[in-house]
Amino acid sequence: MSDPILRDAPPAAAGAPDVVAAFTAWATREPDRVAVVLGDTSLTYGELDAAADRVARRLRSDGVGREHVVGVMLDRTPRLLTALLGVLKAGAAYLPLDPRYPRARLEFMLADSGASVVLTEAAVTGARELTGRTVFLDEQPDEPRLPDGPAGAASGGPSASPVVGAQAAYVIYTSGSTGVPKGVAVPRAAMSELLLRVGEALGAERLEAVLASTSASFDVSVFELFAPLTVGGRVVLVEDAMELCDRPVPGALLSTVPTVLAQMVALGALDRSTRTVLSAGEALPEAVLRGLWELGVEEVFNLYGPTEATVFVISTLLADEPGAPPIGRPLGSTAAYVLDERLRPVPPGTEGDLYIGGAQVARGYHGRPAPTAERFLPDPFSAEPGARMYRTGDIARLRVHDGALEYRGRADHQVKLRGHRIELGEVEAALAGRPEVVHVAVTVREDMRGGPRMVAYLVTAGGSEPAAEELRKHLRSTLPAHMVPNMFVRLEDMPRTPAGKIDRNALPKPVRAGARVKMSS
Repeated sequence: MSDPILRDAPPAAAGAPDVVAAFTAWATREPDRVAVVLGDTSLTYGELDAAADRVARRLRSDGVGREHVVGVMLDRTPRLLTALLGVLKAGAAYLPLDPRYPRARLEFMLADSGASVVLTEAAVTGARELTGRTVFLDEQPDEPRLPDGPAGAASGGPSASPVVGAQAAYVIYTSGSTGVPKGVAVPRAAMSELLLRVGEALGAERLEAVLASTSASFDVSVFELFAPLTVGGRVVLVEDAMELCDRPVPGALLSTVPTVLAQMVALGALDRSTRTVLSAGEALPEAVLRGLWELGVEEVFNLYGPTEATVFVISTLLADEPGAPPIGRPLGSTAAYVLDERLRPVPPGTEGDLYIGGAQVARGYHGRPAPTAERFLPDPFSAEPGARMYRTGDIARLRVHDGALEYRGRADHQVKLRGHRIELGEVEAALAGRPEVVHVAVTVREDMRGGPRMVAYLVTAGGSEPAAEELRKHLRSTLPAHMVPNMFVRLEDMPRTPAGKIDRNALPKPVRAGARVKMSS
């Protein structure tokens, strides 16, 4: 039997400093160092620390503290970082709310998480329409007449009690296979472990300037926004990674998904000052990797990690070798297991289900004990009391010659499209809510011109043919834009397997949006 544990470091995580402590140490030591940049606007560590303290004092005065959830609905400006750090300084957990999401989804996230307050700005679209208590940061005085906490700005800001590693740091919602989004609750210790281990793997020099282009509603933003601040680096805020094509940031580390990297390669538009690229969120094609090298990129790191295991848990610096790039080896105290259906390790070279254990495993799904128990299992390979491992739903294998992990696909209906994690079941549930829809199947087709596309196949009552734009409008009322299919195809009937299930492999390739395809049963 092969060793079931793939781990590169001892399991102890005691050396991971809390993110707020690491940041405020830099703010105390070098307050004039630049911390965050947006175009011509910047904040120093001292300014960012003081502004975050003001947010924390406001929250503490309202009774917000440990295990409270605070919604943060802000555009990508330095104030976003101010709010997130302020929530963490207050000892609470932040809930990122993307202003572009449908109001129904935002309201669901607020209610489901039990968020006690929302931090926002008056100019943010839809901010005044949210139910519950909303604090408009742009309408707050610079120095509110509120009691200070027991510590000042330079020492980490106000806090009612010492930070406990098990307390929640943030709650990020992911697509749900049952049609209901699930909030992943990540503890402070797991967040700190991530930042420590990524810092070790990349080094402070590479984190000196990091582009932050990912929405705070997706977990990669945790790395982009906080990793630089723990090592004295600066966060460079941009709306989209493609901005680099027109306005390069010399020496900045680029972290994005392979879909965006493929666009840059196709356009030949990545500036040659970009030395280091992190690829995450999707499988990295070999052709894209080689294209990056041809554009002058010196280092390409391939990273892997689900939201439930705190962003990145497996990494490798890619070398020039044939074949699909591996995802590498676990970071720090993370353990990776490739197991069969009876939770037994499979031999190297054999595909199996990938499980993740170690200090970065999240607490579970906020307020959802049943889904938590289904995906977060007791870790039979750990000596730590109460240790759990997360069932990723991904298929992987260990390479025979070097033991590196290879990603081999999904075992369920979850997909990654342009870096966004999507449970197709949630999209299907939303479409099934239409009265004329009898059967629905949603899939991502890789054989479409221009790259992967999400396609919805519908069987409707009485042969009705709802317009594609009407269906999109219906979905946009509850789903984020990245979860709305690109194409809708009406079928006479769904193809079925001998067992009566929908045969997804037999779903026809659509010709154009709104195409009607007749099929025999």
